[in-house]
Formats: sequence, C-alpha cells, structure tokens
Amino acid sequence: MVTNSIGTILYSFFNGKKIGQDNQGNKFFIHKRNKKKRWVLYKKQIDPTNLEVKWQIWLTETGKDMKKTKDNINFKWQKNKKANPTGTLNSYHPGNSSEKEKIYVDEKNKNLVWKPD
Repeated sequence: MVTNSIGTILYSFFNGKKIGQDNQGNKFFIHKRNKKKRWVLYKKQIDPTNLEVKWQIWLTETGKDMKKTKDNINFKWQKNKKANPTGTLNSYHPGNSSEKEKIYVDEKNKNLVWKPD
C-alpha cells in the first residue's frame, strides 16, 4: 500500500496550512505564501478518484472560496463516492458478464478455422 512520503509530510508541516479534512481522514493543505498551491495528504492509499467532489473542486479551482464548498448539502439521490476499480479484480470484465455470452463466444470460436492469406 502506497502512502505519503516523508518529504511530503515534512513539506506540509513546514510550508503548509491545514484547510480541512474529509470523512475518510484525508488532510487538505494550502501553501502559506503561495495561495494557489494546494495538495492532499492521504490517510490510507493514494487514490485521487476516492476524494469527495467538493474537495476535488477545491483542489482544482484557485479563484473560488472554500465557504461555497463547505455549505454544499448532500441530497438523498447522491451516492457515496467509490474508488475506481480499474485494474483490480472488481473491475468490469465483459467476458465475465454472463454465462450465455461465454457459451456463445466459445461455440463461435470453435467453428472458425484460420486460413492464411
């Protein structure tokens, strides 16, 4: 599991000002002198896809105020953010989607004969 490097932690301690923390324990910092420079110290694994939308907006928009993102209300229809499963066993595999498709693909491949040009 990849976590923050000791250099990033020290840089955050000496040059950063903590702005806030999300529900997962990720800490968000802004540079003391250069207010446009923002970064995250991840609690567990470094995975930007797992950040909440309001914190992603805060990281990317330099001209906006943090007060606007703090006042956002979560609605009933909103789902919780999940990590991107690409490259893991939980990712979508079209060949594994249904048994009928597997059988059809296998039968189709058995009937094909390769012929050189």
